Amino acid sequence: MIKFKDLLTEALSNSEIKNIASEVYPKIVNDLGGQAKPVEVHSSIWDRLGAVAADDLKREQGNPDAQYDPHDDIIYLYSEVTNTEEAIIRSLLHEHTHTLQDQVKFKQFYDEGATYQNHPFELEAQKAEENWKKYL
Repeated sequence: MIKFKDLLTEALSNSEIKNIASEVYPKIVNDLGGQAKPVEVHSSIWDRLGAVAADDLKREQGNPDAQYDPHDDIIYLYSEVTNTEEAIIRSLLHEHTHTLQDQVKFKQFYDEGATYQNHPFELEAQKAEENWKKYL
């Protein structure tokens, strides 16, 4: 069994991230409801997409912690950023919350001018992250 408390601030490998996700994510789904989604770990969104000049894109546009892709119905964790136990759990809570939300309304809020800082669904997902210690 993984001793999560020992991994709290230590950067983890992709396989360690997958192990933590496979242990924690079913508990999150059980608590929040909905259905478990596949979880994939990639170094960055840019590497996952096979972007040319990925390092330049990371500098210019950043690299998200994680992402829920409603079209493929997959949660992606990006290990260059999401590589501690806290970050993994927070990202899974955040992204699973998005799986429970109406994706048409999600897009509509952005189309109507919402930003990440004031989008109601993002605020709900950020609130879900606050319970991350429950999964240690």
